[in-house]
Amino acid sequence: MVANGTPREPVPKAGMQPHVLTPQDLMGERIARFDWGRTSLGPLPRWSAPLRIAVDLMHLSPFPCAVVWGPDLSVVHNDRYRVLRAVVPDALGQAFDGLWHDIWPKVGPWVFKALEGHSNFVEDPPLRIACGEGTEPLWCAFGYAPLHDEFGNVAGFLHTVIETTASVEAHHHWREQAQGFERQIEQQVAEREQFWQLSRDAMMTVTPELKMHAANPAWYRTLGWTEAQVRNVSILELVHPADRAEVQVAVCGFLQFSNTEQIETRLRHADGHYHWFRWSARYNGSLLTAVGRDITGDREEAARQSEAMMRNSERMEVVGQLAGGVGHEMNNLLSGIGGSLELLQRRLQEGRLERVDAYVEVARDSVLRAMELTHRLLAFSRNQPLAPKPLEFNRHLRQNEPLLLRTLGAEVRLHWQLDVAPWAVNLDAHQLENALINLFTNAREACLERGNVTVRSVNKRLTASFPDESGLPPGDYVALHVEDDGHGMSTEVIARAFEPFFTTKPIGRGSGLGLSMVYGFVRQSGGYVWVESTPNLGTKVSMLFPRCHEPVEKGRKPVKPAEHMARGQRLLLVDDELNLRAVMREYLTERGFDVVDVNDANTALGRFRHDGPFDLVITDIGLPGGFSGRQVAKAMRMQMPTQKILFITGYADQSIEAQLLEQPGTALMNKPFSLAELADQALRMLDA
Repeated sequence: MVANGTPREPVPKAGMQPHVLTPQDLMGERIARFDWGRTSLGPLPRWSAPLRIAVDLMHLSPFPCAVVWGPDLSVVHNDRYRVLRAVVPDALGQAFDGLWHDIWPKVGPWVFKALEGHSNFVEDPPLRIACGEGTEPLWCAFGYAPLHDEFGNVAGFLHTVIETTASVEAHHHWREQAQGFERQIEQQVAEREQFWQLSRDAMMTVTPELKMHAANPAWYRTLGWTEAQVRNVSILELVHPADRAEVQVAVCGFLQFSNTEQIETRLRHADGHYHWFRWSARYNGSLLTAVGRDITGDREEAARQSEAMMRNSERMEVVGQLAGGVGHEMNNLLSGIGGSLELLQRRLQEGRLERVDAYVEVARDSVLRAMELTHRLLAFSRNQPLAPKPLEFNRHLRQNEPLLLRTLGAEVRLHWQLDVAPWAVNLDAHQLENALINLFTNAREACLERGNVTVRSVNKRLTASFPDESGLPPGDYVALHVEDDGHGMSTEVIARAFEPFFTTKPIGRGSGLGLSMVYGFVRQSGGYVWVESTPNLGTKVSMLFPRCHEPVEKGRKPVKPAEHMARGQRLLLVDDELNLRAVMREYLTERGFDVVDVNDANTALGRFRHDGPFDLVITDIGLPGGFSGRQVAKAMRMQMPTQKILFITGYADQSIEAQLLEQPGTALMNKPFSLAELADQALRMLDA
């Protein structure tokens, strides 16, 4: 020992050969050249990862040690260990018990303890071993540290030899180093095993022949297989057929060129579907170790986003088409209205009254067409306020027969095939009538005004979602089929049939909103609509409406004639549109009502409290200031529960309107409407 307490190599005595090999004798080369195929360890490239780790660390050890592995206890040692058995020509690959046969009775029990998983260091008494001719025996202490394979089983042990001939200080120093080295190996093996067991990523080892060697719990958990099901199975059997060529090319790159590129591929789950993985792999000379992250969810989310972007793009295309169609139609209508008013004003300024009635009629006709256009647009967008009520389906269809016959014309025959006892439906009768008129108009033109139209109703019970999971839920429905024997539609036309402003009619013969309105009305009513057609054989439009279990009202209340006058009933009119409110007030006053008009919710509530009572409140639903007509009605009915209220609106959500209309003394009118219709509705409510 030197002055600073650092131990040094023992100096050989006179006449003795040194027992430490020179640096030129590289034991690693001897291990690499050795024919391990003759031993139980098998060829070097096929050694397991734990064995390789132990050998690498042993080879770097500064003191004599050896890895003893396998059922035959084959020895793999370093340079310093070699000189301890100079009496043996070559200790590599020999069985441990044969190599130390001369002291086996003393070391055998400790070897068995190590193979049972118990680490030990035997220094008392030390063993006296002969190193070779011309050298004195050495006194040594032996250490035994168990080594585990990748499955956690004891596969061998680390044999450490410490010469105790040196001083006590050197003995303790080497002992600490030996124990530290043993702990380092154990830690390396344990950390690898822990990472293998606890990793959330799928990990597997594959032979160069692409046979499954082992997989970690995350792999089995993700793919649902058991160890017995995939043992020695070719990994290509689990790879998606479309990905197999890519996997084979990638594996060749890993094996031959140690590529580190990532690949994405699919592996089959035990129940038949596939999971996407992003794999990284490395080849250690015997096994290919692959680590894969399950990216199935990421790819599905990317696909959903791509689909959503495509739907948005299609929606924007429809919106652009819709805007262009609305602009074209409205420009035509406004031109008629504006031109008529301009001529009317000119004639009045000149004091000439000829053709005044004609100008008024043109303007009025344009206004009515504009009103119809806005109703169709709202129906298409499924935001049209509806006033549904329980209907006897067959009776309502039959009541509209005269109107439908006029729509078809004299040369088109109408056939009825109605269910004998159809279920009731909850629909807006007026919008159902409009939908039928649009369908009959299309049928007449498809038949070239000469053919047959059949109306069929039938009760339908769905036992599964229709037409798929995103459609109608199972339940009871009433089906309505309108079928003609006209020229029919092609597949391309059917795909676009419900698009707004799409029409195959000549310019000026149709707006392209008929089927769009039907689609919006049916969907807003909780139903489903589709088209079936064959060129030259005809077209069938089918609708499904949910069954209604509520009772149906049998009679209809009489409608007051338009010329019926009010008797001074008091009305509170609430609307923020100044011009519209002014003309409504003037007309209602001429019809005999006493009208108080306001422009916002707060003023309306103030007049209701101080100037009441009012026989009827007419209020717009959309009012400025964050206080809607619905809230106005609720506040008024808190003061007077029986207050009658007529809502007027151009846009409202269906669910809100249903709640409003459930209350007695409540009605709804959709803008635009004629002033006469407004007055008539007010009289009907007051006389009810």
